[in-house]
Amino acid sequence: MENRPTMLGPKGLIKKHEFVRIIIQCLYSLGFKKSASYLELESGVSSKSVELGSLESQILKANWDDCIHTLYGIKDLADETRASALFLVCRQILFEYLIHGDDSSALSVLRKQISALQVERERLHSLAFGVLSRKEMVLGKVDDEFVLESRKNLLKEIEKLLPPPLTLPERRLEHLVEMAVNGQLNSCLYHNSFDTVSLYEDHRCGRDQIPTETIQILTDHKNEVWFVQFSNNGEFLASSSRDCTAIIWKVQFIILFGCALLYKSKFVSFLGNIAM
Repeated sequence: MENRPTMLGPKGLIKKHEFVRIIIQCLYSLGFKKSASYLELESGVSSKSVELGSLESQILKANWDDCIHTLYGIKDLADETRASALFLVCRQILFEYLIHGDDSSALSVLRKQISALQVERERLHSLAFGVLSRKEMVLGKVDDEFVLESRKNLLKEIEKLLPPPLTLPERRLEHLVEMAVNGQLNSCLYHNSFDTVSLYEDHRCGRDQIPTETIQILTDHKNEVWFVQFSNNGEFLASSSRDCTAIIWKVQFIILFGCALLYKSKFVSFLGNIAM
């Protein structure tokens, strides 16, 4: 019987392992590398999955056979995702063979490994052209540091392809906190504040923040007012009445000034959106 994960929170909805992992990711993204490393050591939780850690080591050390074996060994990975990741690896192998002058090995990779992925002919031609063009651009500039940087870029591309929990979406903790804050704003019945929301307490606007004082009474209509609507920018107010008029009010210093439009023998019961 598998050990049940430790749960956190008043309702027990948060898996401790996942929570610690995204905290570590957040610390790394904020630049607190030592703190993140200490937390990994103390908690026994790594920000990277075992599979991604293996791929990182294999790619940076150019252990391409092991890298390909690892990708084939990842369970529950969609065939399309696996093929895309393998394609990126083979592209890197091809590029490194070419920049080191081993054209025969590069051709072998192109014919055997990449062709085995059942890549469309146009994409295959595009790959060959792209790699050859890249080779021409970097000739004379290639050193160990350049190759290492290209491998790091490959790792980033593969990391974006792999789904959770193999990898974590970028800035996951910030995203979850923003969702929580937005949820509080959307559920705030009396929300009427432009102040930045604090994380130290739950957001809640009181009824006292809703305007309750009468500033001006509009008396220009001669009969029942049936419809009012503000413009999107809040600078105009439109009102329509049973007296056959529609009035466009200009808001200046909270006071409204109106200009009436007369509709002869027609009641004005509705006005469309004001795009002013």
